[in-house]
Formats: sequence, structure tokens, C-alpha cells
Amino acid sequence: MLRDTVPRMLTQAILLGTLLLLPDDALVDDGSRKLQANDADGAIAAFDQAKKQSPKDPRPHYLSAVALQKKGDPAAAERELKAALTLDPKLAEVRNELGALLNERRRFADATVELKRAVADKPDLTEAWFNLGQAAAMQKDCATALDAYAHALKLSATDADGTINASVAARRCGKLDQATAWARQGVKLAGSSAQAHLNLGITLDAAGKLDDAVAEYTVATRIKPDYATAWWSLGLAEQKRHKMDAAIAALDKARTLSPTAARSADLGVAWRDKGDLAKAATLFREALQKDPRYTPARWHLAQTLSAQHKCGDLAKELGQLPAAEGQSAAAQKLRAACK
Repeated sequence: MLRDTVPRMLTQAILLGTLLLLPDDALVDDGSRKLQANDADGAIAAFDQAKKQSPKDPRPHYLSAVALQKKGDPAAAERELKAALTLDPKLAEVRNELGALLNERRRFADATVELKRAVADKPDLTEAWFNLGQAAAMQKDCATALDAYAHALKLSATDADGTINASVAARRCGKLDQATAWARQGVKLAGSSAQAHLNLGITLDAAGKLDDAVAEYTVATRIKPDYATAWWSLGLAEQKRHKMDAAIAALDKARTLSPTAARSADLGVAWRDKGDLAKAATLFREALQKDPRYTPARWHLAQTLSAQHKCGDLAKELGQLPAAEGQSAAAQKLRAACK
């Protein structure tokens, strides 16, 4: 429901500050100016000359990686980062950049190796701890992920985005007490953030605290009235509380803002729960028009048609399912129940 964590990369200025102990180089300076002016090709040409002039200097390799990323060539950027680390393996900041790049490329196991080395070499490198948390979370390595996020937040206790991301990881790991604590901290740090309130609402929802969750979802919709996910979450929570009119109103708002198959289907379920089977069937068909492969909507429609005793239409819908599903025990039960 919340966006994925964005890898934490350092700015070029910070990285260069780490490398200032190396001798000045006019070519590196020239390339850096071109890079800042968004002349990636010119920067790469200058850095290529710098590599030849000073083959033991890691800076041209790192900065070439930055330029190559600007050009949309992550594979070449990865090679340059590795070349910089071959020249100086103790550059933890550069290793973090490599780990962040590998996270972006969804090579989380490789990223974990680099990021563990980065935090071992420089335990106060906050960005590397955050990136390690992301890499571990994406591999469902909960122990490593939560430990990494805890280290990161100890170093940067006022980082609202980091706190929210840590909370998401804890929730997905089933650690709801920790997730709630971090989510509340995220709201404390960013009270005007709709995402912070949404995250706390989702966490409270997962813990079964529906009244509190609804309150947080409501705040999120007030802060950002066009936040479809907040309206959708609010509607689903109201449905769990058996407040069908409130659920339908919120889900309809989410569908208006984000007219996806899933939104239409969820609204259809709410209408069906209220007892309006005809309205529900219309919404399930709407969902299937938007995405004929969205099988939850077809199942919902089949169940509704069975309840309406429309057995011929039911048979047609079940026939649209993949063969295994159309002949499953659940499908056979619907057929048998329709009279």
C-alpha cells in the first residue's frame, strides 16, 4: 500500500568530501563541473582521461558511475563503482552507493553483501544501514532488516521517511508492537504527512484496532483529499466494522480517484455485503471490463450470480476462469448450489 523504500544514495558533494585526501586533479574538477551542468557525456570523457593520467585514483571511476546513472546505464555504473572499490576497498561511502544501485536493480542478495561490508567499515554510515534494511526486508530476512533499521534510526532519530519504512518492514515481519511504535514515531515527526497517518492506520488495522485505524485513515484523507489509497483503506476498515454506508462512500471515492479493476471489485463486495446483488454484479462486470484477467472480480461475480440463481450466467463466468480454477472444488460447489 505504501511505496517501496527508495535506496539512500549520497550526494556527489559528500562523496567527493570523502575522497578529498587524494591529490587535486584538474580533469576530475573539469568532469565534476560538467556533471553538475548535466553534461554527462562531457563528464565521462574528462573522467576517462583522468583514469589514464592517474590510474590509482578511485574518483574518476566513482564519478563516471554517477554520470552513467544519469545516462540510464546502471550496468556500466556498477562496473565503475566496483573499479573504484578495487582501488580502495575501504571507501564505505562508495560501497554504499554500489549497494544502493544493486537494490535499485533488485539484486538484493548482492546488495546485502556490499552493505554489510559498508557498515562494518563505517558503523556510523546511516544511509548504508537504511539500504541494508531494505535489501534484507526484500529477502524476508526479518532479523537483519529490523536490526539494520534500528541502527539507522539510532543514528538518525528524526528521519520521518526512514521511520515509516522501518515500520512497514516490521509490520510485514509480523512484529506489530515494533511496527506500531515506529509508525507512531513517524506521525510524531511528520504530523502533516498523509503517508505517515496512512502507515499508522495500516499498522493499527493489522493489529485489529479498527477504530484507531479508521481515525488515522480519516486524517490521511483530510490532509490529502485525492489520496486514493487512504480512501480505499478507510473503506475496507469500515467494511470490517460492518458500517456499510461509510464503507461504500469511501470505496466509491477511491474508485473515482483510481478507477482500477480492484477498486471496482472492492466496491462491489461492499454493495453485496449490504444486500444489493444487482449493484454488486454491475461493479464486478465493470472490473472485468477494465481487466478481464482480474480473477477475483470473476469469482465475486460468480458467487453473486449463484446467489441470484442465474445459473446460465454463472456457467459462462466459470468458463472464463483458467481451466484448473473453473473445475476446482469451489467452482463445482457454486454450480451445485445454483438452482
